[in-house]
Amino acid sequence: MALIVIASLSGWWRAFMDRDWLAFAGTILGGFPIYREAWENLLKRRMTMELSMTIALLAALAIGQFFTAIVIAFFVLFAELLEGYTVSGGRKAIEKLIDALPRQVTIRRDGREQQVAVDDISIGETIVIRPGERIPVDGMVTKGNSFVDQSSITGESLPVEKVEHTDVFAGTINKNGVLEVSVQRVGRDTTFGKIVQVVEEAEKSKAPVERIADRLAAGLVYFAFGAAVLTFIVTRNLTSTIAVIIVAGACGVAAGTPLAILAGIGSAARRGIIVKGGLYLEKLAEIDTIVLDKTGTLTLGVPEVTGVRGVAGASAEKVLQNAAIAEQHSEHPLGEAIVREAKNRKLSLRQYSDLRYVPGKGLSCSDGASTIMVGAATFLQENGIQIDSAGDCLQELRPGESLVYVGRDKTLLGTIALADRLRDEAIEAVAKLKAQGYRTLLLTGDSAGIASTIGRQLGVDEARGGLLPEQKLAKIRELLGQGRKVAMVGDGINDAPALAEATVGIAMGGGTDVALEIADITLMTADLSRLGDVFQIAIRCYRVIMFNFWGTIAVDTLGIILAFLGLLAPIVAALIHVGSELAFILNSARLFGRQHSK
Repeated sequence: MALIVIASLSGWWRAFMDRDWLAFAGTILGGFPIYREAWENLLKRRMTMELSMTIALLAALAIGQFFTAIVIAFFVLFAELLEGYTVSGGRKAIEKLIDALPRQVTIRRDGREQQVAVDDISIGETIVIRPGERIPVDGMVTKGNSFVDQSSITGESLPVEKVEHTDVFAGTINKNGVLEVSVQRVGRDTTFGKIVQVVEEAEKSKAPVERIADRLAAGLVYFAFGAAVLTFIVTRNLTSTIAVIIVAGACGVAAGTPLAILAGIGSAARRGIIVKGGLYLEKLAEIDTIVLDKTGTLTLGVPEVTGVRGVAGASAEKVLQNAAIAEQHSEHPLGEAIVREAKNRKLSLRQYSDLRYVPGKGLSCSDGASTIMVGAATFLQENGIQIDSAGDCLQELRPGESLVYVGRDKTLLGTIALADRLRDEAIEAVAKLKAQGYRTLLLTGDSAGIASTIGRQLGVDEARGGLLPEQKLAKIRELLGQGRKVAMVGDGINDAPALAEATVGIAMGGGTDVALEIADITLMTADLSRLGDVFQIAIRCYRVIMFNFWGTIAVDTLGIILAFLGLLAPIVAALIHVGSELAFILNSARLFGRQHSK
């Protein structure tokens, strides 16, 4: 069709024909895709741009404007090709996800390794993942150690070390060591499979703003027809009437809106942020209040040693070493934290004997001829150890810290303070959200004192403690009742009611099944800085869509007025229509490149 436009423009046909019948034939034959779509929409009683363009093309042919008709058909088809190319480019992110998993895997059966199809492996079997290979299943490492690139799942830029008894996810890449993995989930049941499913469903879903775009497109078609009828009645000028029909259109906003939302969902997915649909991306752009859970969201959710204090000349290393000897096989979170800290400090842990555990109080064990006691103050007192000398330690205890007493042979050695530590990026993430104008609240089940301390460290606008899940839910409802648009950020487990009630629920799930099921948006990594990213993505998408909305209305209104006044020839009207459509599609398409580069 491009060749026909060039040939018509050259005027070669004037030597052979009185009319440009080549352009006529090109419009009839080349415009068939437009006519077919218009006919299909007419049968469905849907008013679309294709229908108005078909009428404009036929009217242009009827009054002998063959060159105008071929130019209109050419640029409309070109715009549709550009739209299709851009959308297919946006969907490549989803296709890459689907195609990322390997089709073959090395499995150990009957004492030997063999290559089998991934679909043929069963739960509980052991597969071997060599350096550079992509992991095809969810499972647990049973042998070996390596670093694994988990960016496809969590968006983390740095590889994560994997050792025995750690989990690995399908779609991630083994970097340097050989891993043997016990298969736990395969195919669509894996975390990777669920992410693909969520993104696919999100891409197919329509946000309210997309439905508005569809209605706007139909409304502008009716408006164009009404303006054309009025133009003909007033001016009796058929050329001006056709120009009105041609210039008005909402193709740009109708195509650009889903394109912008697709760009947003794809951009978020590349960062390890799973948005379940355009609806939630749109709602996210309206948020003015962000409610944060503490444990597992702002804090690590795992206690850490915050201080070790010796008494009567005992060193901190001695206190920690004795406590770790007794706790080295403990499953209690505080005991595990003490052992981790001792190993970090490279303290040797001797074997104990005669371990005795008293639930809720503490434990004791024999270390050679001595007895070590670790636990609450009352536990040591009941066993004849005076704790009066720990007074200084008690005065130094900060809100949120738990204190463990350590004694040996009827003598107090010292105390170990433990607390749930803030994530490294938490303060910066909250500061970033506040700088963007959001009101931030901290809600936690911990005491009011702990909430106040953590709240001051973070700089949130309000902090409340001692809240049960139903009380968090009541607070969300109170905020919504005040007309606020609320995003609730939690760990996806204890905060389920509040996540469901909020305008948008965001789970810091680290890839858990629960988080994917409950939340509208899931951050597959524990990195809180991604929270600011998803808000920025939503706002950029919304701004692009609004620009396309008002830009379309402005261009159509101006074009119709000029055509009504007889100042716009059909060929110029066609160029304005198609030019604005291309501009709005490209405005949405730029989100792909811009967000990918960040």
